[in-house]
Formats: sequence, C-alpha cells, structure tokens
Amino acid sequence: MDPREPGHFKPFICCLILRSLNFRREETIIFSLLQAAFLSNIKILIQQVLFNSSTSRSAFRMVGQIPGESKDFKAGSEMPKINENALTVYSMRFCPYAERARLVLNVKHVPYDVINIDLKSKPEWFLKRNPLGKVPTIEEPGKRPLFESLIVAEYLDDQYKGDKKILPADHHERALQKVMIELVTQKVNTPLMAMVYKNESADKLLKGLEEVDQMLTGDFFAGKTMGFVDLMVWPWFERLESIAEGSSEAFKFEESRYPKIKAWMDRMLADPDVKATTYSKDDFVAFSKSVKEGKQNGNIGLE
Repeated sequence: MDPREPGHFKPFICCLILRSLNFRREETIIFSLLQAAFLSNIKILIQQVLFNSSTSRSAFRMVGQIPGESKDFKAGSEMPKINENALTVYSMRFCPYAERARLVLNVKHVPYDVINIDLKSKPEWFLKRNPLGKVPTIEEPGKRPLFESLIVAEYLDDQYKGDKKILPADHHERALQKVMIELVTQKVNTPLMAMVYKNESADKLLKGLEEVDQMLTGDFFAGKTMGFVDLMVWPWFERLESIAEGSSEAFKFEESRYPKIKAWMDRMLADPDVKATTYSKDDFVAFSKSVKEGKQNGNIGLE
C-alpha cells in the first residue's frame, strides 16, 4: 500500500490509528509516520477540497438527507464538473421516474452525486449522454451512461452491494415483482399522469385505486417486508394526496375508500430512507400547479 496514492491515503491512516491503539509503545513512530503521510498528501487534500467546493453548487452528495437539492440545468448552461470517482445520477426533483433510482440508492445507503435537469429545456451536454433526454440517467466512472428507470433501478441493486439487497434472488419471485409493477403502473401510474399532464378524467384512476387496494394482501406489495415493487410504484402514490388537494372536485383521495393503500402508505413513510427522499405536500402541490399552468418548475422550494 502506497500512502502517496489518493485512494490509499485514508486506509493507510486507518491502519496507523488501529496500530496505535494496539501497540502504544510505538506511539512515537506512529506519530512520525502520520506526520510524513500528511505532508506528502497535503497537495492531494487541497485539490480534493477545491474540487468539492467547485461542484457543491451544481451537484449534491447524498449524506442521509433529501438528495439533489440543487437547481435544474437548462439548455445553454455550462456542463458542471463531474466527480470522476463517484456515481452520478441525472435527475429532476419532482420526477417520479427519477425518484425510483434515488430510492434504491437511499435504501441501500449507496453514496451518489445528483445533477438536476430541466426537462423542458434540456442541456445539449445532457442529450449527448442520453439522446432520449430522460431521467434518471446514471453515469459511472469509465462507463457509458444508462437510462430508463426500471433498468437503472435493477442495475443499481445488482451492481452496488450497499446495506441490503432489494430484489429477491429467486428468479420467479423477481419476475413476480416486475409483473406487479406493470399491473400497478397500468391501473394507477398511467391514469394519474394522464390526469395531471393531459387533463383526462379521474375515472380510470379511481377504478384503478379500488382494484389495487384489493391486490394488497400483505403489509407490502412484495409481502411482509418492503421490496422492489414497493419502491418502484411508491413515487406515484406519494403524490396522490398532493395532486388531489390541487385538483378540482373530480378527484379526491378518500382514505376510507382505500384502507389497504392508506395503511401501506403509512408503512412506507415510516421507513426513514423513503421519508428522506420525499418532499412536502406544499412543494408537490406547487409543482403540480406549475405543470397545469404550462410553466413546469423543478426548482420549487429552492427559490
């Protein structure tokens, strides 16, 4: 191990500290080594501080709070400097599809950087990474970017060990959860988005909610514990009450009408990682209003 190498500096220091705890008679030698390591790496440390300072205005490292609290980059904006040693998630704060990726990473406690994109005015440098212009898009050091929310979410769970595995190891159980995602998407997600963005009737959504309420036979869609299907459909249910509050009398989310869904939503919000990924009802209502007025604003709450 060469302490002069940036990637080896921290492990080197940790080893020295541990050795100092176990072999106190070598304190003088340990201190000398620590001092030498510090002096030889002072330049590297300064460079890292400067790098973090230059990127903190445009990207946000997830550290146990709501990730991605930075304004959107628009067409014509200069591309921010990418952290070459980190996973980068191109996102938009209120996009439910992008939230899928952030949920997986937050639940697994995998650190990442976020760069938010204005989906109505996409930067040219972002379109070079994803010609479809969609979020989430992820970029890893030395690898081509990946996109499409379900593909990205599954990849992140498989690629990063984190604190837990979300998808089941059994292939049949994994497929069943994907089938459940498709069913809920057709019954709730799709009609909800059509109602918000196309001003379509709430009839399909209300019927779909009733059907999904009956589909819930356990504490979670995945069974006794929160699983992949729960995380993948959650962003749309998370917005139900806010959308209902900001809508006309045509749609009201009546909790008594969907008791299983309401109980499930309470369980989801009881998870600290899920709760840390959400925004306030006021922010969601304000964003929905900006969409309906044709002035979609992903910077709600930051201005």
